[in-house]
Amino acid sequence: MTKTKPAPKLAAVRGPHAERTAAMRQRLIDAAISCLYTVGYAATTTQLVVETAKVSRGAILHHFPTKVDLMLAVAEYAAGSQNALVERRLGEVEKGLPRYLAITQATWSAMSQPPAQALLEIMMASRSDPDLSGRLAPVIAKLEESQREGVWHMAQRQGIKDRETVMTMVRLHVAAMRGIAIELNLSGDVMGAEESMRLLERYKVWLTGELTATPG
Repeated sequence: MTKTKPAPKLAAVRGPHAERTAAMRQRLIDAAISCLYTVGYAATTTQLVVETAKVSRGAILHHFPTKVDLMLAVAEYAAGSQNALVERRLGEVEKGLPRYLAITQATWSAMSQPPAQALLEIMMASRSDPDLSGRLAPVIAKLEESQREGVWHMAQRQGIKDRETVMTMVRLHVAAMRGIAIELNLSGDVMGAEESMRLLERYKVWLTGELTATPG
């Protein structure tokens, strides 16, 4: 009787070459995030990313033929990283109303990190770059849809039924936090940013009280 050979493990299927390729790609993305966070979009050239990552010019051209290709990869990574950090922060908070109210601070914590700051730089730059804008739009739309639906799902658990107001609140909070993050980068006023965030959180507590007290 012929023995059936066991299926190869996933790691064996990928092989060291695939792992090196993935590692190089991530190295370039990390370097780009560092550059965007430190010097902004305009100064983040592919040459600077190469120098920061300490790789050859050929390496970046192999993975990202153009700056737009690299920026799109950074945006996708940053969006995923932001969502993951919010989920981790919320997982540390008691379920129910405390966790729902903690969404604002968890989101701000994520938006204060280099990946989210890099994403902001890319978003602002896309206004003057049609190619980047067109390719970035679906990434941002997916991120914002995930944010809105996540908040709405938790709001329903608190007995809130006014979806339209919750959606408006999410748009307001995201826009406010992006603005505060930009202002923080320009001024370095950490205390001012935190005071603004506390006011935003107070608004959410008030609105939540209004929504949970409203029948229907």
